[in-house]
Amino acid sequence: MKHPISLYLALFVFSIATYAGPVLSDKASDQPGSQQIVMIGASYLQGWPLNEVACLPVVNKGISGETSTQVRGRFESDAISNNPAAVIIWGHINDFSNAPMELEAQTRQTAIENLKYMIDRTKEAGIIPIIATEVTFGMPSDIKTSVMQFIGKILGKRSFQDYISSNVLAVNDWIRNYANEQGVSVLEIERLMTDSQGNRKEGYYTEDLSHITKLAYQDLQAFAQPFLQQALIEKHGLCN
Repeated sequence: MKHPISLYLALFVFSIATYAGPVLSDKASDQPGSQQIVMIGASYLQGWPLNEVACLPVVNKGISGETSTQVRGRFESDAISNNPAAVIIWGHINDFSNAPMELEAQTRQTAIENLKYMIDRTKEAGIIPIIATEVTFGMPSDIKTSVMQFIGKILGKRSFQDYISSNVLAVNDWIRNYANEQGVSVLEIERLMTDSQGNRKEGYYTEDLSHITKLAYQDLQAFAQPFLQQALIEKHGLCN
């Protein structure tokens, strides 16, 4: 005589052993990647200790010394491929510090084309772009510097600092205009750190007149957090 109870028990054990559990969708596995912010640029951005905005962790992809062309070259792999919720783009000052003055018009146009590409590519990928205006160079207000500036103007010579800062400001103007056309939020780092003469404020630059001080980063943190809360969390409903 057969033993049906034993047969049913064997079938039950086999079904448990072969059950693989519920199938998880690709969307579910990708979800953690989309819940972050990537910020990309050169050394100024690299030194910014922004770790999170509300529920969103921040991934810093700054590389010291890079021009906007170099940032553009790795934009796909370092920013877009991570499928973040937003990308913060900051940096074009190295374009001018690494190029001769006589090529400034060409350098300026290249910087604009690179920034435009990164903004457009971010939007195309369905990611929120945040574009930052760049900071100008520092200009000490001591007597020696003032005298040298005065003599330079008389001789019709242009200082390196003026060459850098004037071009940075010109590209920043383009950023504002293009961002306004595209409905993109602008993080106004220039207006935070620049004085009425177009130079970086005292206390915001190191001895090389270029790099950003700890105080400047502290003030940037206090300035940027509420802006990013509004531009990302409130405007786009992230973290809800």
